[in-house]
Amino acid sequence: MREAFQEELEKFLDKLIMLSNFANESLHKAIKAFDENDNELAHEVIADDLRINALSDEIERDAYLLIALQQPVTGDLRKIFTVFSANSDVERIADHATSVAKTVIRRNPDEEKIERLDDIVKQMGELAQEMITDVIQAFVKGDVRAARKIADRDNELDALQQQIYGIAAQTMEFDTEVIIGGINYIGVANNLERIGDYVTNICERIVYLHSGDIVELN
Repeated sequence: MREAFQEELEKFLDKLIMLSNFANESLHKAIKAFDENDNELAHEVIADDLRINALSDEIERDAYLLIALQQPVTGDLRKIFTVFSANSDVERIADHATSVAKTVIRRNPDEEKIERLDDIVKQMGELAQEMITDVIQAFVKGDVRAARKIADRDNELDALQQQIYGIAAQTMEFDTEVIIGGINYIGVANNLERIGDYVTNICERIVYLHSGDIVELN
């Protein structure tokens, strides 16, 4: 019975890894769609969100079943709760990728681009994707030190977001024709910054899983 339970627990974790990969792929597509004004790719991100939501719901149901049917001991129960919580964070990451995609669809095709902001959005997107990849590896390995370092990188996202605020405000002040475009850049930056916050939440869950301590990182 114990061996069968551990197998179910591993499958449960594998679903979280799969969900994270899906969310990261959606983020990659969303940033590419924003950079290239690709409406078709943006619609693909929105369609993918339905698959992500379905898998997230499945993980939630699995958590309830594991607790109700297997009566896990303290350590396993903590793992189930951690995966359950991380599942919610990853699903929200995908939601923010979808929000970026929706910005692309709302965008005027003739909207003037601000190249300096395009570069920073790409930086933010790449950093957020790296953080998602790294935090799942840290989760699987139980690497608390890595989790703390990943959480620290959220400061880099915050700094890039502030750069976008500053450049967008300055540009819109001197050129009223780019106001709507500037607002779109700010919206995308806000979504990417929030993704960093959710990655930090997962880092906190890794620390809790392996120490039992509830901490607030970054």
